[in-house]
Amino acid sequence: MRQTALFAAVLFGSSLLLAQDPQKITVTAKKYEFTPSTIEVKAGIPVEITFQSEDTKHGFECKELGIEKVVFEKDKPETVTFTPEKPGTYEFKCAKWCGMGHGKMKGQIVVTE
Repeated sequence: MRQTALFAAVLFGSSLLLAQDPQKITVTAKKYEFTPSTIEVKAGIPVEITFQSEDTKHGFECKELGIEKVVFEKDKPETVTFTPEKPGTYEFKCAKWCGMGHGKMKGQIVVTE
């Protein structure tokens, strides 16, 4: 019984060492751009992105990374958390119509090893 408890303590303790705080990023949106428009993160590390708008409602989605449509507006930020699994470049775009330049409102998430 004592060995089982010791094994559980070692296993639990090592999992705490493996847990990592997310990389925190703030993305600002305004007609018709994201800043930054290129986000660099590491594979296997949790990422927390907070979206803020400087003007109107905007959206964000990156389907390849499993990030569904997030809508945010001025003074009402939204946050998404995800863990990218494999390196690559993934396109994202505004997911909420925001005017005539909406189609140009794009960027990329670069996942490195």
